[in-house]
Amino acid sequence: MIAHCFRFFLNAPTCVLIHPDGKTVKAFGYEAENQYDQLTQTGVHKAWYFFKHFKMRLYNNTDLRKHTMLNDDTGKPLPALIVIATVIKYLKDDLMEFLNDKVAGGIISSDVNWVLTVPAIWNERAKQFMRMAAREAGIDLGHLSLALEPEAASIFCRHSNLRRSTISDNVDISTFLPGTKYIVCDAGGGTVDITVHEVVSDKELKEIDKASGGAWGGTTIDAEFEKLMDTIAGCAVMKSLKEKFMEDYIEFKRSFELKKRDFRNTPTVNLRNISRINDLVEEMTGRSLQDQIQRSVFKDKISQNRDKLSINVDVMESLFGETIQSITCHLSSLLLTHSSIAYIVMVGGFSESTLLQKRVKEAFPGIQVIIPADAGLAVLKGAVMFGHNKRCIISRIARFTYGVQCQTPFDESVHPTNSLRIGRNNRRWAVRSFSKHVEVGQEIPVNQAASQHHYLTRSAQSTISIFASHDKNPLFVDDQGNFLIGEFVVDTENEDSGVYVPYAVEMYFGGTEIQVKALLSNGKETEATFNLPD
Repeated sequence: MIAHCFRFFLNAPTCVLIHPDGKTVKAFGYEAENQYDQLTQTGVHKAWYFFKHFKMRLYNNTDLRKHTMLNDDTGKPLPALIVIATVIKYLKDDLMEFLNDKVAGGIISSDVNWVLTVPAIWNERAKQFMRMAAREAGIDLGHLSLALEPEAASIFCRHSNLRRSTISDNVDISTFLPGTKYIVCDAGGGTVDITVHEVVSDKELKEIDKASGGAWGGTTIDAEFEKLMDTIAGCAVMKSLKEKFMEDYIEFKRSFELKKRDFRNTPTVNLRNISRINDLVEEMTGRSLQDQIQRSVFKDKISQNRDKLSINVDVMESLFGETIQSITCHLSSLLLTHSSIAYIVMVGGFSESTLLQKRVKEAFPGIQVIIPADAGLAVLKGAVMFGHNKRCIISRIARFTYGVQCQTPFDESVHPTNSLRIGRNNRRWAVRSFSKHVEVGQEIPVNQAASQHHYLTRSAQSTISIFASHDKNPLFVDDQGNFLIGEFVVDTENEDSGVYVPYAVEMYFGGTEIQVKALLSNGKETEATFNLPD
């Protein structure tokens, strides 16, 4: 069976152009930008859907549901599920067409084990959302795996000879001995995803701290750059450039993208093709761009010479300041918690930034910083390896406390009176209680049940809601800081509503997703379906 990995933003912007029908993809990545630009020149672009950085929107959405909507570049809404599903289908169909041209006799989708990579800091809703989108795209869920991105990178590094790394010529992660602990920092376009691993045996790893990170990816630098341009222009020039001259906007941003990756050994960074920006500034402010620069706080750091904008390297580095500080501060807190860590492995496209590499190395002089060649490919290659062998990671750390909503015997010393419910035979129950299955920070073995809890129901089908909490011991599901992940349905086969039927629920959290099994009292095992709320 072939293992194939989807990683949306690999070497291309995460953007998609969708036909006016809202159902089919016209182009993806740079080609989507180019074709959308052509549409804007003819004035017909408003009928089309153009989405950019849509993957980040799943991370930012704390209330993700089946019918969550995404607004495109012009504010037109489409269901997020359709946007993600159409992209997956586009990539899947493209690969199948390529393989069928190359493989004698052809192949079908079920011949492929599909792997979708997701940030480790995504919650269960976002992961389940990706599974739903893959199913909508025509992928059999029995042939789909989700790989956590920093884990995939770590697997790749453990299975590959990396002596030719960018920073550390004498380090080969594949030779790390059991007991060696290291941090994997996956710095991508949107998020920075961090895990801490320990080598257990030859090629096996275990997680020793829960996945963490934040929205500190390379796109934050892009946002700071646009703020800088607006500041020196004295107006919202970047928004106007994007709305009126998409072609120039795309070209200007691409020019900056190339410069931000590496601007070593140069006192200034030069950006060209700014004539359109100059025209817009004059139109919006009545002054030239050069005049506006001289009126700004950057008059001694930034200058214009015809169609070229020269930016002092100190100003360029300042665009990275807050983002890099967030990354290094977080790494520092992990190193304080795990004092025996001697290595930081940096992967992802943003890790190829020479400034980020330099700042991380400066911040931790006693730590060996390892950046593999083609750091942006580490997740992709590791995900394919994960698709062939999912037992590389033997345990993970729970990011939250997980449990289900139920009612428990009322205890007046613990439960408030507003939670009291009187049931049959005057039994006193505390409703909306949090039945804990896994505690935040708990080590969870892969392929073993994390817990087994017993429940009673009078229904033929019992719907149970799964909640997560930042607290170790939440009392009720609606306590502050708790949030609903989704629901699963247990088929109890109960034919008498007057009789309580016992069943046990086992939850498996060691994999990349939550899995649920229900065991009936007659010994029959029934599958519990996990669904997102509408």
